[in-house]
Amino acid sequence: MKKILVIAVALLLGQTMLFAQNGKSVSEKDVPERYVKDLHRQVQDVKDVDWRLIDTLIYDACFVNESGTRTAYRFSPKGMETRWYVDEKYYPHSIVQKIQEMHPGYKVKELYALQIKNKVTYQAIVGMRKGFFTKKWKKMHLMNFETDSKFIDEIEL
Repeated sequence: MKKILVIAVALLLGQTMLFAQNGKSVSEKDVPERYVKDLHRQVQDVKDVDWRLIDTLIYDACFVNESGTRTAYRFSPKGMETRWYVDEKYYPHSIVQKIQEMHPGYKVKELYALQIKNKVTYQAIVGMRKGFFTKKWKKMHLMNFETDSKFIDEIEL
């Protein structure tokens, strides 16, 4: 049952990750008031928030927190999730090693700690660069890891 729940959440997150790349930037006044209040309740001195409309009633609030960490809150009718993006120099070695074992030649595009309902996991978006001088990626995968770096599952994006 736990595995089915993890897979279902991973599929949902994988689908929303595809939308997140094309999310529409919106003004704070266009965001439902309850989401704005929830953000300010969670983070009191937040400035320069980039609000993005991901899907109907799903909004991302992205900003850099006081410690310099890129952070994102996703608000939806189903609840809230928090992402703390990890700087490349701080990637957990065991996760990078596991990615290289499973997908030789792949690079980590982004890695973040994800909290949903008090459960924290790592998610890594990995792939291969299309060319030497381009920033485009191919063969993308969303990989999920426990906080102790144990591999959970992956989704091809």
